[in-house]
Amino acid sequence: MIVLLGESPAARELNMQLTARKIDVIQRQYWSEETPLPSHPALVVDASHPSMSTKFSSLRRWCEELNIPFIRLERPETKIPSSPLIFPVYDWEEALVLLEQRINTLRKQKGHTITVFITTGSHQLLTITSSSFAQSVRLVARILPEGHLVQKCREAGLHPRDIVAMQGPFSKEINKALFKFYSADIVLTRDSGLAGGTDTKISAALELGLDIVLVRKAKTNNGLTVNSPQELLNWLDQKLPS
Repeated sequence: MIVLLGESPAARELNMQLTARKIDVIQRQYWSEETPLPSHPALVVDASHPSMSTKFSSLRRWCEELNIPFIRLERPETKIPSSPLIFPVYDWEEALVLLEQRINTLRKQKGHTITVFITTGSHQLLTITSSSFAQSVRLVARILPEGHLVQKCREAGLHPRDIVAMQGPFSKEINKALFKFYSADIVLTRDSGLAGGTDTKISAALELGLDIVLVRKAKTNNGLTVNSPQELLNWLDQKLPS
């Protein structure tokens, strides 16, 4: 039996592939010491959103104590071009501080209400909309076209005109068109790798001269990491008995 953590697209893909191999999978979005995992799974795979992986530190230690393999499924980092328009951060608290700084600077320079185009989906959206600067800017969020995510945006206070429900990844041209249509001044994104379209978002924003607040991956996982579901399946073929 394999325990799969997370509900990311990679987690869903991996679940389907493992199930197709007739491997028992228990998928969970969250874990806590109050809801322990089944005893002695053959493997624990953390395929959660990058910002969630730090929440599984105690689980990783538990696996180490019991000699249970713990693997992080994580897209490789994107090679980021050098530009004064790119502002890298490593957590959401830092991202909010930097966003406020850039909003204040750009407002003085441009003399109009600043628009922040959020390409991190609905994750952490409530944190953004409840921040100290939220009422003084226009926030536009691009999310997957799923009803509960649209509702999440509405509950966070976004107007329907500021919700872009589309399935990515997107080409540079589509990103440019959306950034221009919504008059973006700042693009908030995270490094989700080439598969997540980080490169096209950055190149589109740079061509338009937009600020980019980029949430990079924190260096928190010292264990085994694979970069794709296929790489994990290859590992399983080599390490675990059939």
